[in-house]
Amino acid sequence: MPKLSLIPLLLAALVSIFFGVRYLFTREFMPYHAVVSGKSWSQLELGVQTAILGMLKILGGGFVTYGLALLWLLLPLNRGESWASWAALTISAATLVPTLYVTIMLRRFEPKAKTPIVPTVVVVALVLAGVGASFLT
Repeated sequence: MPKLSLIPLLLAALVSIFFGVRYLFTREFMPYHAVVSGKSWSQLELGVQTAILGMLKILGGGFVTYGLALLWLLLPLNRGESWASWAALTISAATLVPTLYVTIMLRRFEPKAKTPIVPTVVVVALVLAGVGASFLT
């Protein structure tokens, strides 16, 4: 039977995959990007649109990869293998610290931009709760 302490990591993985898929399949930048840039998608030159979409696809792929890695780490975590806790913490820090930094930076630049600070903080909290619980069990 899976450990209940793994549920926060499962949720963090699913949220990350959701956001990754959202970025992978978007056809234009997010509404908060329009607020930050001061331009609508249609006001951007085709080359700029292409570059932004490329970056969003890379970002989406990164979030899906991160979420899938967390899902795979649930297996050794369920077996109590301590290295997996450190691996989850490491990949989370490498993914979420820059994400949180950018979401805050964009919001500071344009306070009206509804950047995904809250979902990022929620995922950080879920990871810390899940990894913390795995260290205790």
